[in-house]
Amino acid sequence: SSSSSSSSTEPLLLLLLRIPDFTPILQSPLALGGVLYTGLITTALALWVEGQAFSKVPATDASLILTTEPLVAAGIGAVTLGETFGVSDYIGATMIVGACILATLLNDTPNAGEEEDDNDDYCDPNVDTDCQLERKTPLFGVF
Repeated sequence: SSSSSSSSTEPLLLLLLRIPDFTPILQSPLALGGVLYTGLITTALALWVEGQAFSKVPATDASLILTTEPLVAAGIGAVTLGETFGVSDYIGATMIVGACILATLLNDTPNAGEEEDDNDDYCDPNVDTDCQLERKTPLFGVF
C-alpha cells in the first residue's frame, strides 16, 4: 500500500521539480543573444548606471524618483504601445503621486520646536571643500 501512495505523488513531485529544457535557447544564437542582452544590458548595466546616478543625489530625491518609476513606465507604455488603464491602475497612480507629495511636504516642514536651517546633514562637494559624502554603491562597493 505504501507503493501505491508514493506512485500517486510521483507525478506531482516530478511536476514541481521539473527543470525546463534550455537546449533550444542555448543552440539558437538569436535566442541566446536575446537572453544575454536582456540580462546584461537592460538589467545589469541599467541597474549599475542607476546606482551610480543615485549615489550623487540625496536619498530623498532618489527615493522619490524610484517611486515614480512605475508611473513613467506606464505612461511610456500608453504612448508607445497603446496600453490602457483600469480603475485600480488610476487608484495606484493616485496613491503613488499622493505619497510623493506627502513625502515632499513632510521633508520641507521643520520639526516642531526646531528652526529651519540649511540642512547640515547634506553637503555639496562642489561647494564645500571639507565635504565628504558617504558613497553607497551596488555590487558590494566594487563600482
